[in-house]
Amino acid sequence: MINLLPVLGYLLLSLVITRWWSHRQNQSSGELYSDKAKRFFIGGAFLNGPLLALTLVATYTSASSFIGGPGAAYKMGLGWVWLALIQVPVAILTLGVLGPKFMRQRASQHATLIEWLDSRYHSPWLSRIAVLSLVTGFIAMIAVQFIGGARLFAGVSGISYELGLGLFVATVLAYTLTGGFRAVVMTDALQGMVMLAGLLLLLVVILLQAPLPELMQRVSEHSPAMLSPHGLNDALGWPMMLSFWVLICFGTMGLPHTLVRLLAVKDRPSLRRGMVWGTVICFLMTLLPHLCGVLGRALYPELSVPDDIMPTLIAGLFHPFWAGVLLAAPIAAVMSSVDSMLLQSAVSLIRDGALKRYPSLSSTVQVRLTRIAIALITLVATYWALSPPKMIVWINLAAFGALQAVFLWPIIAGVFWPSINGTSALLAMFSGLGCYLLLQWSAPFMWHIHPIVPALAVSLVAMLLTHMIQRRPSQQADVPL
Repeated sequence: MINLLPVLGYLLLSLVITRWWSHRQNQSSGELYSDKAKRFFIGGAFLNGPLLALTLVATYTSASSFIGGPGAAYKMGLGWVWLALIQVPVAILTLGVLGPKFMRQRASQHATLIEWLDSRYHSPWLSRIAVLSLVTGFIAMIAVQFIGGARLFAGVSGISYELGLGLFVATVLAYTLTGGFRAVVMTDALQGMVMLAGLLLLLVVILLQAPLPELMQRVSEHSPAMLSPHGLNDALGWPMMLSFWVLICFGTMGLPHTLVRLLAVKDRPSLRRGMVWGTVICFLMTLLPHLCGVLGRALYPELSVPDDIMPTLIAGLFHPFWAGVLLAAPIAAVMSSVDSMLLQSAVSLIRDGALKRYPSLSSTVQVRLTRIAIALITLVATYWALSPPKMIVWINLAAFGALQAVFLWPIIAGVFWPSINGTSALLAMFSGLGCYLLLQWSAPFMWHIHPIVPALAVSLVAMLLTHMIQRRPSQQADVPL
């Protein structure tokens, strides 16, 4: 239990520091902060370059990156590291492609992505489907984060999984309930720095156990294919690689918990600096944990649960006290993702759901209901996390794909194609999600292609066909007799 003391001390200290930092920043708030609910939900245009990069990447990386990803690399080898690095340009895509478009619409002061979709398409059903998809997808992803956090606590300290889950959930609630969006962003920034420092230290200690060529030789003794770019049994061939480029790179422009950061960007120079810093940080946060997972195969070759490799490395290579200190890095990764998803899913339920039905709700009541929604969502996700699978990476990626199938084309068309209306966007959502769920359940990797590729293709075709059909009668009416 001694190794739990440092990480609990870190979590308490970071909670105090980030809340003080957030409160201090709030003193210089502008017009947007006159509404208490908006102050809680979005925080204002305050994200500068480094802060934007840290919160974007820290939110995007999660238990899948620090627990599931290294676990998959432990099982499949360097091919999974190569596959994971596909996501490095995510900051360039999100900030460079969509960022300037969202900056031009800052005068509308949208507090959520659903509010922006509502004002763009004026379709009640589109908003309802978006809220339902967002909350359901986030609950699945939050459950994955809870599983990852519980495994970290249990693996490093020796406590039971259930106790680790309860401890992590209590920590998450303490972070999320005591602050709004601005406090969450400040937490992401601090924890992003802790993640990088911890991962660098872990990799150095692994390399001190034996020279890198010797470690790689031990990995290849399990199977030479572990050092192949296509992994064991060629499971990561080019069809899989290209479809993952869609899932974890191009498709990230459809992830609500990363896009909501664009509503709080300070100015255009912050976007440019965020792209540079974000790409560098994303590269390090992707390469380091996945490489540790592969090298962990050389040191601990017989793990029955691949996701246990990171807790095993931390517990096995460090004194219990310092293992507790290092535990702060992966815990920070999970925390920085789960607090954002918890807040945004609760805000969507209240701001985009309850407020439309009861428009007279005051700002104070909205904030209070949001905190209640956070507690209820946490309860549901905790129930799902009580029976964890051996590898969480597939659950997280499945939820990623579902969100992208719903949001990607409506978002891109919403900023680049003014003539696309709510009906076209709604059919894109329905067809994309329906196709994705059907393939995910019946043929998840048909021809070694992830379901997100055909789902997005179907969604795009449905949107374009609907758009053309709607335009044809108006064009015929314009033809002179």
